[in-house]
Amino acid sequence: MTARARAADVMNRGGEERLGPQRTLDAQVEEVRSEARRRFAGFVLDVANPGSHFRNHARRPLDTRVFEQAGDLGLMRFSLPAEAGGDGRDKLAWGVVVEEIARLSRDPGFAVLLDITVEITELILSSGTPELIERYVPDLVAGRRFGVQGAYENRDPYDYTSTARLEGGTWVLNGAKRFLAGAAFADLFILFLRDEASNDMLAFVVEKDDPGVTPVPLDTMGLHTMGLGQVLLHDVRLPPWRLVWRADALSELNTYARIRRTMSACGVLGALDAVVENCVESLAARRRGGRPVLDHTNVERTVGEMHMLLQSARASVYRALDGTRSADRDPHFDELATVAKHRTAESALRVGQLVMGLQGGEAYMATFPWERFMRDVLGLVSGQGSQETLLIQLGQRSIVGLEGKRVRQEAAERTVARLADSWWVLHAVLAYDRPGELAGPVSEVLSAAGLDPVGPGLRAEADAWLDRAHTLWAAVCSGAAPDALPPGPAGLFDGQLAQPAAQAWALLACAVAERTGLLARLLGPGTAKEAAGTLPVNLAEGLLEVLADAGLVRRDGGGRYVAVEGLERVLVGGPRASAFAARLRSAVAGGARLRSGAGAGTDEPAPGCGGEAPALAEALVDSLLGQLEGLPAVLDLPGARAGCAAGDGGISADALSGQMPGVPVLTLETGQLSAVPAADGRAGARGGVPAGFEERERLALVWLPVGGLPGEGLRGAVAAGAAALMPGGWIVLPCPLLPKRALGAAAVRLRLAVTGGTAPADGEVEGLLRAAGLGHVRTAWEDHALGIRLIAARRP
Repeated sequence: MTARARAADVMNRGGEERLGPQRTLDAQVEEVRSEARRRFAGFVLDVANPGSHFRNHARRPLDTRVFEQAGDLGLMRFSLPAEAGGDGRDKLAWGVVVEEIARLSRDPGFAVLLDITVEITELILSSGTPELIERYVPDLVAGRRFGVQGAYENRDPYDYTSTARLEGGTWVLNGAKRFLAGAAFADLFILFLRDEASNDMLAFVVEKDDPGVTPVPLDTMGLHTMGLGQVLLHDVRLPPWRLVWRADALSELNTYARIRRTMSACGVLGALDAVVENCVESLAARRRGGRPVLDHTNVERTVGEMHMLLQSARASVYRALDGTRSADRDPHFDELATVAKHRTAESALRVGQLVMGLQGGEAYMATFPWERFMRDVLGLVSGQGSQETLLIQLGQRSIVGLEGKRVRQEAAERTVARLADSWWVLHAVLAYDRPGELAGPVSEVLSAAGLDPVGPGLRAEADAWLDRAHTLWAAVCSGAAPDALPPGPAGLFDGQLAQPAAQAWALLACAVAERTGLLARLLGPGTAKEAAGTLPVNLAEGLLEVLADAGLVRRDGGGRYVAVEGLERVLVGGPRASAFAARLRSAVAGGARLRSGAGAGTDEPAPGCGGEAPALAEALVDSLLGQLEGLPAVLDLPGARAGCAAGDGGISADALSGQMPGVPVLTLETGQLSAVPAADGRAGARGGVPAGFEERERLALVWLPVGGLPGEGLRGAVAAGAAALMPGGWIVLPCPLLPKRALGAAAVRLRLAVTGGTAPADGEVEGLLRAAGLGHVRTAWEDHALGIRLIAARRP
């Protein structure tokens, strides 16, 4: 008998069956924490902590001999690279060590100072200058010297008042750097200054004993043992080898700040952990009303909030530390580190308030640790960017990221649209000089492409190649895909047809890859065999190579392929994917019709119909419902209905019904709009309205994708749609939105002509809507990647 599974067994399943045993992040952190306690806790408790209260009271900085002892213990070596004499541990491990030291230390600045000198060592190592490395790194690692960094001046970096100028072979430095941790006892500084000649950012190693260097202590609210101070520079003359970075030091500064924010958060997190634990311990012996204080519900609730704040800060910090191990991490701005710094500081401030509420008068006495915690946390909050600065930077980053994502998405879809342009060009080459209603649009495409008429021989080659292309498409659609990709146009066409032919081939490859699911399987990296699915592997390989050459798929060095990031939104499914697939298939089918010489027809859906309809119906509800004044109200009226005259077999009506499940959607032909059936089925003519048709029985919304209808057809459809609206009802017309590029616009006109349609002239639809007595006429929504705009108007 199979043992009954427990709920915990079902819910807590890991990935061991698939990936093998894995260590969680918590397990890794706890391992490092145990190591830190074993190696460094005794040093903190026995060496760093004694005298902390009196140093703070006397505003006396840490004795630098404590850093020498830390060096002897290997603290500074822990995260430095092995080639520099370090242990080579990663930043996750070092962050946990900094947190644990801050938790054990009675001086919250001690862990921060340790990390600062470690990172100064890393900055010097990154310079690659042998003189700098040999002179400073051994002493920094051993704790015999202490270094700090000075960058910010509360000004734009390119507007620094601290400057450097080159005189002969000597750099001359002038200016001041404020609010440097450890400035009062540091042996050396890495200072960022503006080059007077180039306005570029430079960085120098400055020693405290260099002539013209004056450290000045700062009197501050808290952090009295951190040696906060300023460094003044007056004609400080340095040899060239003291230059850390010869150009673009701002990038290095951003990299440094990225790490510092995470490590600052680690220091605050450790202090926060300690104050929560000490607060609860101090309350354990107190009693109120004959009951232990910790048994009171309000106290339990406050302790619970403190624990929640601690754990949320810890989760944020550990996520940022884990992110330092990612190869894809932004080298100049770490969003996770910025969030961690802000979240931890806010948590610490709130915990400080809660502790003061629990401790009463003791919280305000300098002899207890609570008052000092609040003062010191305020000092740590201001380091590495104020809370407002962090939020501004995160906002800027978010906006830029979202805008960049949108641009990449539109660029990917426009790439496919340009491939479709070339598909129409190749077909227009064959249809040139063919009499009929399509002659004008064909000539316009060739003219926009800059092509001259080609000779019979070249046209015959193009015809033969297109025959192979359409045969491939037909085979794929019938489920009989060939074993390999037929020969493409490479080498067949010279000169003016070579590029359009290659792009047209890529369009067909994209359509085949979409139709067969190959493209969707490239949302994640995979080999040709993995992406092929049921397709023959040779065919998949051929398609992938064509798509990679077209810039729609990326290759890596390991023989893997992945779709470009911008294609994700049209591959994951949903209305956008439906519209993308419809545009691809419409292009292939339209080309086949043009090549066959069948002339204009109406078997293809008009713009905004068929597979494009779900995306537009979604836009109507998600983007427009609140912008079309009064539409939600009329749709909520009893008996309110919508009418859809799309002529696509009910696809558009189904899409509208899916987005508006409470509103009946009538599937109508355009001619039926002037005789909309009443709720009880009555019909008849009376001034364009069915006999007995009351205002309440009119339509609240008319969806009319007839923007591609020519002349009188468009006029009649708009007039009928307007007449069918109830007062306050809206008419929405999906219309073609022509690309700004000449070839793209010409290709759209040819596609419309092949289906018996036309692109309305500028302002034509709007004019017809106004002539029908409607108001609030406007383009309410447009999407250049889809090539559709929604024109809306309201019946008064």
